Amino acid sequence: MSRSAPAARVLVLGSSGFVGRHVCAAFLARGWEVHGWTRSGREEPGVITRAVDLVRAEPARLAAELAAVASDTVVNAAGAVWGVDEAEMAASNETAVSRVLAALGVPGAHFVQLGSVHEHRAATAYGRTKAAASARVLAAGGTVLRLPNLLGPGTPEGSFLGRVGAQLAHAARTGEEVTVTALALRERREFLDVRDAAEAVVAAAHPATAGTLRGRSLDLATGRPVEVRHLLDLLIRISGVPARVAERLPAPGEAPPGGLAGVEGGPAGPVEAARLLGWHAVREPRESLRGLWEAATSTGPLATG
Repeated sequence: MSRSAPAARVLVLGSSGFVGRHVCAAFLARGWEVHGWTRSGREEPGVITRAVDLVRAEPARLAAELAAVASDTVVNAAGAVWGVDEAEMAASNETAVSRVLAALGVPGAHFVQLGSVHEHRAATAYGRTKAAASARVLAAGGTVLRLPNLLGPGTPEGSFLGRVGAQLAHAARTGEEVTVTALALRERREFLDVRDAAEAVVAAAHPATAGTLRGRSLDLATGRPVEVRHLLDLLIRISGVPARVAERLPAPGEAPPGGLAGVEGGPAGPVEAARLLGWHAVREPRESLRGLWEAATSTGPLATG
């Protein structure tokens, strides 16, 4: 009897975070052997996990750890989004990527960077550091998938809707009254289910696709922007928790709540994703919000690191 071919192998950086967990799950569902690196070493089901600090580990250790995994693909789902200063943002989002790329060497495994649509205008520290990291990845022949606002199971409390979900879940347990105070939320934004985003990552890593994507960037999108206030109202209805929404006007220069991305890629985003990846988003906002709510009322939001 002939032996079956070994499973393709992927290394996910930030495998215990919100996006990383879903990326790992999507690869596992396709039969890949999944390795994960996190600062804490926290394990996820089915993932072979190592505690590796991308910023502080010695270069020789990074190279040795990468050689030990011998991965076909490296996906970077790590980085800082909220709650840190610009120096830590730069270390987590830019320096870490540079160090891993240097340790991989050229040529190395296919490196897939999960970027952000905030990179297009780079008006914040997050946007600037993510843009710098993406430029390094593209120069090294990797692939950048830029993500819009994400929703779904485990949406972190650092995001606006994740925070509202946690607030509603607390009220459901305690019976307390809820008032959601937010900026006027009539703008339309692009939202993508994190599980759809994870499927796009798997598509980008597929051997039949990876070669055509080296050195290229691609914006992921649904092509169906939605009003943020509509999502807020829908989440409240899904929760069944009576809640009052108090809107206020933004102060001059005040940023959108929870880092909501108002900078979207061009309309070619969904078209290019379909052409190059054979991928399109399949989940509607109601399914994404229901996943957010069910996770918030069971195990609570997933960690972001």
